[in-house]
Amino acid sequence: MIKMDLKDLKEFGLTKVMQKLQGLPQANPLEIGAFCVIVLFVTTFFTMMIVSCLHCCCCVDTKYQASRVEPLQPI
Repeated sequence: MIKMDLKDLKEFGLTKVMQKLQGLPQANPLEIGAFCVIVLFVTTFFTMMIVSCLHCCCCVDTKYQASRVEPLQPI
């Protein structure tokens, strides 16, 4: 079994991605559409991560920290 460290694995992954990007102009429409969907998913994921981190770190309003449900008043 071949053992790869993280650096080799990262370089291998990046070279495969670069090969796919270079071959994209000659690809059929299905491959181009699949690539666009994957890119859209990845950018949406990272955008949501950035927005959630900014909201947690920068928005320290007590309105968002407390529960929005009001307790029942005894009769």
